[in-house]
Amino acid sequence: MTNAYIQVPPHGQREYMNTSYYLQFTSESRFIQLYPGDTHSKWGEVIDAWSAGIKIRITRVKNKLSVSGVAYKVGSVHFIPMAKVSFKYVTEEEASDMSLVSYAQDKNLTWDEFVAQAEGV
Repeated sequence: MTNAYIQVPPHGQREYMNTSYYLQFTSESRFIQLYPGDTHSKWGEVIDAWSAGIKIRITRVKNKLSVSGVAYKVGSVHFIPMAKVSFKYVTEEEASDMSLVSYAQDKNLTWDEFVAQAEGV
């Protein structure tokens, strides 16, 4: 699970494509659930936003383990065009809660546990 981790500068220390667009887009929350209602649920932090789309770091996934299909990996970064994105704003707590990626409980981590493991802490 840690092979997908990409370090991103902390919020407020990043360079944005369009700072005013990012601030407007994240004024309610910078954490979202992508494609609510999908078979495999995924949450993340918006790390940049501009008129073309959003860049998001996946912080939590909840896969239906009995169903196959494309599943996002915790820690991965994705660009999603505005024309294709569907989301709802969520709290940081919801977006960083326990992921469900395996029947093996030791592979199901919170965002903080994932980061600590990825950084070797």
